[in-house]
Amino acid sequence: MPSLTLHNTLARDKETLPPPEEAGELKLYTCGPTVYNLVHVGNLRAFVFYDLLRRGLEWLGYRVRHVMNITDVDDKTIRGSRAEGVSLREFTTRYTEAFLGDMQALRILEPHALPRATDAIDAMVTMVQALLDKGVAYRSEDGSIYFKIDAFGAYGRLSRLDERTLRTGAGGRVAADEYDKESAHDFALWKAWSEEDGDVFWETPLGKGRPGWHLECSALAMEHLGPSIDIHAGGVDLVFPHHENEIAQSEAASGQPFARYWVHNAHLLVGGQKMAKSLGNFFTFAQLRELAQASGREVRYALLSAHYRKQLNLQVTFEGEGEERRPVRFDSVDAAREALRRLDDFRAALGAGGGEAPPGGAALLEGARADIAAAIADDLNVPQALGRLFELVKEVNKLAPFDVGFGRQVEAFLDDVDRVFGVLQPDVQGLDPEEQALFDGWKAAREAKDWAAADGLRDQLEARGVRVQARKGESTWSRV
Repeated sequence: MPSLTLHNTLARDKETLPPPEEAGELKLYTCGPTVYNLVHVGNLRAFVFYDLLRRGLEWLGYRVRHVMNITDVDDKTIRGSRAEGVSLREFTTRYTEAFLGDMQALRILEPHALPRATDAIDAMVTMVQALLDKGVAYRSEDGSIYFKIDAFGAYGRLSRLDERTLRTGAGGRVAADEYDKESAHDFALWKAWSEEDGDVFWETPLGKGRPGWHLECSALAMEHLGPSIDIHAGGVDLVFPHHENEIAQSEAASGQPFARYWVHNAHLLVGGQKMAKSLGNFFTFAQLRELAQASGREVRYALLSAHYRKQLNLQVTFEGEGEERRPVRFDSVDAAREALRRLDDFRAALGAGGGEAPPGGAALLEGARADIAAAIADDLNVPQALGRLFELVKEVNKLAPFDVGFGRQVEAFLDDVDRVFGVLQPDVQGLDPEEQALFDGWKAAREAKDWAAADGLRDQLEARGVRVQARKGESTWSRV
């Protein structure tokens, strides 16, 4: 298997990882959700990308330890919990559980560690104290502690902030977790308690307060993976200031490089526009499931349909204007559903048998696997890999009929490459009693050659979302 080549934001170029046999266990850190609301489909693109990155590494033979944080204390979570009059833990637990449900529905592998920020306060306090001791942090008049970006000469190398921006920004302070992305500021490591925080604070040697958002990822990554990690991934919107600040505080504290590879996914558009509730194109997974009748598998496929470094337009057809604007068709989801139906039909037909082992069948599968591996190894080019998969479907269909043994080889091939894609296994869902009765009746009508009755039963099943097929004496069904 080839080594993986990734586009490293730090180098502004593709770089090839050491071969799996030389790389050891790769340390992968990905930025998790801020659990103040349900995650939207733009967030989901990032989480599907992280999953693709891990799956691609493991399929190519790498050993990976994956850590992702849960941000459960920041400006947004505090505002949300106070507005609802509930504790921070109760508020964030609700959205954490919803997020994990979305992850499972989208077939995203759970990270090896999924730590909450609030479970690592001691590690954050230790890190801030180290930065104070080294003179790269200072205490402000209100007791908050800020990182001094002038004291870190490499500040700006990830985001390529120019010298003018750094010069005009330096010396200013910003306490907000998220701030102007056009200029640099000293940023808050530890925020002294204020009335707006309510009952969210910790009594520590740094004083009564709470951590800043940027500090959390550094402390959690270093606590679970050590001072230097191999790959750090996130959305392109996090390059500055979040990831820039992570590098500064981590390297200033440890004296070691923080991450070797920085990998970022591009934005998601919906209906050709940036998501906004005012445009009616802002969707959570729950809304896609309701409005588009979309399964997690279909949404995952749609989110994989463009290369992770290219903007992805989730195509939606709208009607109306202004407040009356509403979605009437989810074109990308429909396209994903049709592509998956073709793959499901292909898989279902593999067990038909009735022929001989095709000459060159094994070589055909071996060549397709090599092509897919080359595409994945080339900066996770999933669209190219999926294109090769559909070429294989056509090639195998031309060999039919073939023996059951070759059909099983093709099924094993699909199961193998699905370790990367995560979409080829049909959803497991049995027939309910009424559907089973209709299916049994359809089979009996066909055996009796009562075609009119069989067609009527087939139509009833399709109305329930069940597609039936009879081929070479075998009757099968699948979910539409």
